[in-house]
Amino acid sequence: MRIVLVGFGLLASSVASAIKQSNLKYTVRAVSSKETLAKAKERSLADEFFEYGEVEKWLPDSNLILLCGPIKHILSTIQILKNNAGLLKEDVIVSDIGSTKEQICSAGFSLGSPFVFVGGHPMAGSEKRGVEHSDPSIFENAYWLYCLPKKLSELPKPLGELLNFLGSRPVQISPQEHDFAMSWLSHAPQLLSTSMAAGISQDIAKNHLHLAGRGFRDMTRIAGSSWGMWKDILETNKKNVECALETYAKKALEIKNELTSEQFSELENNFLQGNKIRHNLETGKNYAYPLYEIVVRIPDESGSILKALNPLAEKNINIRDIELMKVREGIGGTLLLAFKAESDANNAIKILEEKGIYATSR
Repeated sequence: MRIVLVGFGLLASSVASAIKQSNLKYTVRAVSSKETLAKAKERSLADEFFEYGEVEKWLPDSNLILLCGPIKHILSTIQILKNNAGLLKEDVIVSDIGSTKEQICSAGFSLGSPFVFVGGHPMAGSEKRGVEHSDPSIFENAYWLYCLPKKLSELPKPLGELLNFLGSRPVQISPQEHDFAMSWLSHAPQLLSTSMAAGISQDIAKNHLHLAGRGFRDMTRIAGSSWGMWKDILETNKKNVECALETYAKKALEIKNELTSEQFSELENNFLQGNKIRHNLETGKNYAYPLYEIVVRIPDESGSILKALNPLAEKNINIRDIELMKVREGIGGTLLLAFKAESDANNAIKILEEKGIYATSR
């Protein structure tokens, strides 16, 4: 199986990293810029390395091509594939990881033989970019949305096997439904986060930013995202994002007016509605099934995290997510541990309590 990863950034290198750590008989072909390829070689993340323009070398004999660059780059690569179809002797599966789907799928579905195109979007990632941040477990239990052409009724076997190997949860969706949903759940929230960070009072930014609590930090985390990536997303999903932003802004203005006129019962209703929506979210970081979380108190001393984790490892309890929530110097901190099964969470609490470590379900 020859898999070609075109655009060797965070997600492509994470796919490659997972493959290289396994016993899968894949030949990984990395296609990227000279600078990025040098970093990939240093980390032994691929078997073969090609620059973008060497299509006559990386396209022939390929079985699966995953387009991993920015959206506009994905669109231009689809055209390059179309222009070089004569280099192929057998069918090849092509997919992508683009964050919008209508334009990409329109171009991909028109490729024709010998290409079989399936639109894709893994709901995984980070505000960080580049090979140096590759994470072989980044797709673990995350939704991988996919869009099929009319001629297919299910995922092509090689692509389905790759997604299952990565630990993702494939979910079929239409390109139109995808872009509408993502405008509300991803694209507009990015702009809201950006507006919070960019619109903060200059006095606060200059003199008091160090006082920011968890709420401001959480809500502005994605304000650190790359404009280069988001430019393409916003250009290719403009109308949907405009609609979502307008509705969010209308609600914010409504809440502001309720505060001004001291309509606290109406404010309470908005809080309750917000609580309801928030509680409907599944626990975990974009995971496809809920995780069961426990809170562990640890002292502020060397090795305290290991003292909490080692007893669980000795009992073969698998931790699916870890977060150090807060730390007070000289006193201690709060460790958040998540488990796939409720029984694992309950057993973890029992084991830690036996070791004299306070733990409780969240």
